[in-house]
Amino acid sequence: GCRRREEAPEGDILATLQAPTLDGVAFDASTLKGKPTLLMFVSPTCPHCFDEIPIADRVAKQRGANAVAVFIAGKAENAKGVVEHTKFGGAALIDDGSLRRRYGVRAVPYTLVLGPDGHAREAIRGAQGADVLEDAIDDAR
Repeated sequence: GCRRREEAPEGDILATLQAPTLDGVAFDASTLKGKPTLLMFVSPTCPHCFDEIPIADRVAKQRGANAVAVFIAGKAENAKGVVEHTKFGGAALIDDGSLRRRYGVRAVPYTLVLGPDGHAREAIRGAQGADVLEDAIDDAR
């Protein structure tokens, strides 16, 4: 994939990460503090996202990091299908559009690499290979 770095949003991202899970329960982002996080903005109809989700999940597990998928479009049932098919083990959230606007997501997949403190260290647009995500997690520590 093409690694396109963008300007990362300022501030504690985890403090503003408010969205329901696929089951409609409020997500507690404070549970992610203390470890780097791959915060992926995806769509259930995006083939690049579909490929990226299991790679990011595997890399995060191997590196002792968190992985979160924020579905910015589509219906919850479609997002559930993607999560089940890719066997994604991280938190999966449904965005009503507010997170997409807050973090300036213009295209998917879009990944924010957060440090253990919740602050974005890097913003990457486009699908990435495992090596790029591994390096990003290591750099975020």
